[in-house]
Amino acid sequence: MSKRFFPAVSTFSLKGKLLVGMIRIFGFALPLFYGRKPRKNFEENPAYYSWRDILYFAYKYYLHPPETAESEQLVRYFQTMQFAFPEGVEETHHLTLSTGGDLMPYAWMTRENSSSLWDEIGDWYFNNDVVFANLETPIDLTKPASAVPEVMLNDMHFNGNSALFDLFSGFEKFKGYDVLSTANNHSLDMEIEGIDRTIDFLQSKNILQVGTVKNSEDQFKPAIIEKNGIRLAFVAATYCLNHLELPENELYRINTGRFNLPEADISLIHKLVDEARKQADFVILSLHNGNAYQAYPSEHTVANVHRIFEECGPDLILGSHPHNPQPIEQYPFICPFTGEEKKGIAVYSQGDFVAYDIFTWCHLHLGIRFRISRFKDDKVRISRMEVMPQYLWHGDQKNGFDFRFLPLLNCEKYLPKMSNRSKMEYQEILRFWKTHLAPSLSSFATAAIP
Repeated sequence: MSKRFFPAVSTFSLKGKLLVGMIRIFGFALPLFYGRKPRKNFEENPAYYSWRDILYFAYKYYLHPPETAESEQLVRYFQTMQFAFPEGVEETHHLTLSTGGDLMPYAWMTRENSSSLWDEIGDWYFNNDVVFANLETPIDLTKPASAVPEVMLNDMHFNGNSALFDLFSGFEKFKGYDVLSTANNHSLDMEIEGIDRTIDFLQSKNILQVGTVKNSEDQFKPAIIEKNGIRLAFVAATYCLNHLELPENELYRINTGRFNLPEADISLIHKLVDEARKQADFVILSLHNGNAYQAYPSEHTVANVHRIFEECGPDLILGSHPHNPQPIEQYPFICPFTGEEKKGIAVYSQGDFVAYDIFTWCHLHLGIRFRISRFKDDKVRISRMEVMPQYLWHGDQKNGFDFRFLPLLNCEKYLPKMSNRSKMEYQEILRFWKTHLAPSLSSFATAAIP
């Protein structure tokens, strides 16, 4: 495996450099205790952190993000993953679904410095029948916006506004989103009222959302989208709410369970998928779980995902929370509802999408497009997958930023415009892609806009 040659985190301001420098000085001995592999069975749930958990999380974020899995067997499993899609069966209808990672409020990203953000990838991402992402912030217009600072040293309560959502959505140059997940560890940041106001905001934009509700009767209702004779159902759930808790009489508000535990209780997910299956041809589960800042999902995360396929039966699992991309898997299973053999797709993490963390691998996003087809035998399956690795370049402006998504495999024309720092970061992002993701995904990767 090639070695990382760009810092795990890279700051811009003097204050940021000093803070990170101090953290690294105090944490210089941590590798002796934590090693280079992910910590086994780590729940990564702030509500249950010990001081050792906090140190471990800081260690892998600021110092040594694990580049290998808990076992070489798991690395080989993902790097030699074989994908197979239906062949020899005539298609009668199809739709295209594009999916993105985490939409998060970062202080650095504004409308003024992101006007070119979507120039290269906007059509590829938004020009599809159904467009989906994870909205990892409330949008409560009655409260001030609250964005992530350069160096986050304590819990942040996120909040977005209309200007931020315009940035997320492509500044109205494109059709925007059809459905968003609102179930994640920041769902409760603006309290119960923030849940309601976020739902109201999205409804005002004619966008469906899943994972949070106003009424208990709606908890298990999926978001249904019908296009081209195919009915898709979306459901969503999250593994935690950070340090926050829902009132006992309003637990239905957010689909939450401790899904990062080994042998997690997945009964909530079973009920969500069961209700969705009754109403749709194809079920998509947005699952906010897993471990952040590591190249591969943890063994217990993989085991839980396999159980979810086998016991709950979704067709596609779109994972979020790890912030950097992690591998994609095709997993054969017997549908618990129909008894038929299926091959589910699990995307463990697409990474941060519209967000700019100081963690280097967060600047790589896996844009994904699926072709979902109805065949002559009336079965609805994924018939094609296309992956665009995208580098979020900060733009190298002397007086600030000029953020822009670049197709990672087609950056040549921008390289002469990049500073040495950006060229080094680009090479690190490219190395990460080639080392951990390309071995199984290169045949699905697209380098440029069709």
